[in-house]
Amino acid sequence: MENFINEIILGGYSLMNALGYLWFFIIGFLIYGLNEADDRDVNSTNTPKKWSWIFWFKDNWRRYFVTFLSTYIMFIFYVQIVGHEFSNFEALMLGMIGDGVGAKIKKKSTNTSINRKQIMNKINEK
Repeated sequence: MENFINEIILGGYSLMNALGYLWFFIIGFLIYGLNEADDRDVNSTNTPKKWSWIFWFKDNWRRYFVTFLSTYIMFIFYVQIVGHEFSNFEALMLGMIGDGVGAKIKKKSTNTSINRKQIMNKINEK
């Protein structure tokens, strides 16, 4: 079972290595997310005036799911694609790039788009 987890699920990395890479991925993900949050138009009718965790989650959950899947795929096949071992720096870069991929897919896909006005109405009803 441990061999299955290390070889198949973690792509040949130990659990400790994978957790270390996850840490740097999260840092990269936060850097990208905070830079993107600066671009939010607070005067837009599509976003609430006051910060809402519910709105944020409902507006972005599909994007973060796609980010998780695309990042996991890039992590597992990294050695085959690039030709050298994964490093902490690459985990940081993957965190920043991975969310960018998820954001781009969310913008281009009609299947992952949501009705922001409907979410706003639900939030304002409370």
